[in-house]
Amino acid sequence: MNRVEERNGTGGLRERERERCMFGNEEVKMEWFIEGPTPKAKLNWFLYEVALEYHAHIMHSKALSQYRKTQNEAKIAEFCAYFAKRMKKSVLERLAGLTDATEIDEEYISNYYPKNSRKMNGLLLEAACLAWDKLLSGCENCPTRCLSEKEQYCTLFDTYTS
Repeated sequence: MNRVEERNGTGGLRERERERCMFGNEEVKMEWFIEGPTPKAKLNWFLYEVALEYHAHIMHSKALSQYRKTQNEAKIAEFCAYFAKRMKKSVLERLAGLTDATEIDEEYISNYYPKNSRKMNGLLLEAACLAWDKLLSGCENCPTRCLSEKEQYCTLFDTYTS
């Protein structure tokens, strides 16, 4: 299990890169995140962004080139959505102050891919941690405030619906 500390980094994507990364992805479906008692809540948008960032890291990682050969992009996108949704409990526990860090657990990967090698799971876990850090570095400047207003309605679902 990895524990990822939220940090106030100064990194982040340039706006054009962020737009391309976050909304130019045809494989990770926004609709997969419109669910639950408050379907268009900001927390669901945040989880969608987690999946998008994770997908981008997997698709560009040299270390995961073998993984990409065994999975088509649609299957990778489905995995990233599953992974992001599995993180929801850990995110909520962190926001509630029940833990001092968000946990990104290898179990999320091994449950989805039970036949994966430990090495492959480690590479996917590393990509998840990098994606998490990169996403959070952009959150500090984002006006949407997905985490602090997690139950509020998120108009971005409406803005980017095709």
